Amino acid sequence: MARRPTPLPPTVDLVTRAALVAALLLVSALTWWALTRRASRFRPARHDGRALLTAQQLGSPLGTRATLVQLSAATCSTCPRVAAVLSSTAASLPGVQHVELRVEERMDLVERYGVLRTPTVLLLDADGGLASRMSGPLDSDTARTAIDAVTRTAAPRRTAPTAGESLD
Repeated sequence: MARRPTPLPPTVDLVTRAALVAALLLVSALTWWALTRRASRFRPARHDGRALLTAQQLGSPLGTRATLVQLSAATCSTCPRVAAVLSSTAASLPGVQHVELRVEERMDLVERYGVLRTPTVLLLDADGGLASRMSGPLDSDTARTAIDAVTRTAAPRRTAPTAGESLD
C-alpha cells in the first residue's frame, strides 16, 4: 500500500503543525478585527478643499448645516434601513439634508471617494466639503454625534439676509 504524500515534510511534528494552525487562526482573527472595527463609525476625512460637492453634482440642495450623502446599491440589504435612519435624523435636525444616490448610477463618486461597500455615508459640511464618512449599518445616535461634531465647529451657512439685515 502506497503512502499518501503530506503537504509538510515528515520532520514537522504534531506540535509544530498545531503551532502553525494557531498562528493562522491568530492572523485571521486580527485581520477580521482590523476590518470590522472601522465599520459603522464615522471617520474624519482628509479635506483638501478640492473635494467639494455641489448641489448640482448631487442633484439636490445642500443642507445649511450639513448634508448626509448615502451611496447605496440596489442589492444592498442594509441600505433601506440606513436610509430610514438618515431621513428621520435629517428631518429632525434643522439645516441637515439627506441625499441617497445609487452607486450604479454614480460611479464617478464611487471612484472619487474610494467606495468599497454599501451603504457608505459621506457627511458634508455646509459648504459641501467632506467632513467624515462611514460604511455599514448606522443608528440615529451615531449619525447625530457625527453631525454635531461637524456643525459645532462651523457656523450655519445662510444664503440670504433676514429682514432688516444688510449684506455687509
